[in-house]
Order: sequence, then C-alpha cells, then structure tokens
Amino acid sequence: MNMLTKISKGYQITIPAKLRHKFGLDIGTAIDIEAKKDSIVIRPVKEELKDLFKEANKFKAHSLTAEDLEKMEDGIYE
Repeated sequence: MNMLTKISKGYQITIPAKLRHKFGLDIGTAIDIEAKKDSIVIRPVKEELKDLFKEANKFKAHSLTAEDLEKMEDGIYE
C-alpha cells in the first residue's frame, strides 16, 4: 500500500490514518528509521526493543561493561 505525504515546514511527515490504524501507531510510538541505498524505511519498534531502551535509559550515567549488558538482557542487572 503506497500513500503520498509531504514534508512539512518543520521537516515532519504525517503518517496517513489508514497506516496508523493498520500498524497500531499512536502518539509516542517509537519508530525505527532505516536509510537504504535509495529509500527510507520507517517501521514501528517492537515491544521487546522498547523495553530494552527503557532499561538502558536507567544506566545513561554509568559506563556499562559487556557483562552488564548481558545481565540486562537476562533481566538480572541490579
């Protein structure tokens, strides 16, 4: 399904209602933007990735080791 939209003055785009409803997009939904050779792909971030980002935000001020990241992935980081 292709739909046209324009880039606004603030360099923003509006996702057409049909697509928002189809993919369950609401205000605040995290999206991933990928640059391909000659296109841009926009997709919603899956729930498990959102959870990982939330968890990672707790540790912004800390330097995490690879071991810390593994513990976070396993859900046992204190």
